[in-house]
Amino acid sequence: VVIELPYVFVQAVIYGIITYSTVYFYGSAYKIFWYIFTMFMTLLYYTYLGMMVIALTPSVNVASILQSLFNTTLTLFAGFLIPGP
Repeated sequence: VVIELPYVFVQAVIYGIITYSTVYFYGSAYKIFWYIFTMFMTLLYYTYLGMMVIALTPSVNVASILQSLFNTTLTLFAGFLIPGP
C-alpha cells in the first residue's frame, strides 16, 4: 500500500500542473499546493477503494460491477457533477 504513494504523488503533480495551467486558475503557490494535494488525496482514495473491492470480492467480474456502482455513487455526491443554472 505504501508503494503507491510515490507513483500517485508523481501522477497528481503532473496532472495538477497541466490542468492548473490549462484552466487559468489564479497562480499563487498556496492555491496550487491545495489543488495538487486535493488531487493527490482523491487519487489515493480511488486507488485504495479499488484495492479494497478487489480484496473483498471473489472474482474480478464482481469487483468491476461493485466498483462501477461505487464510482457512480461517489461521483454523484462528490460535487463533480454540479448542474448548471
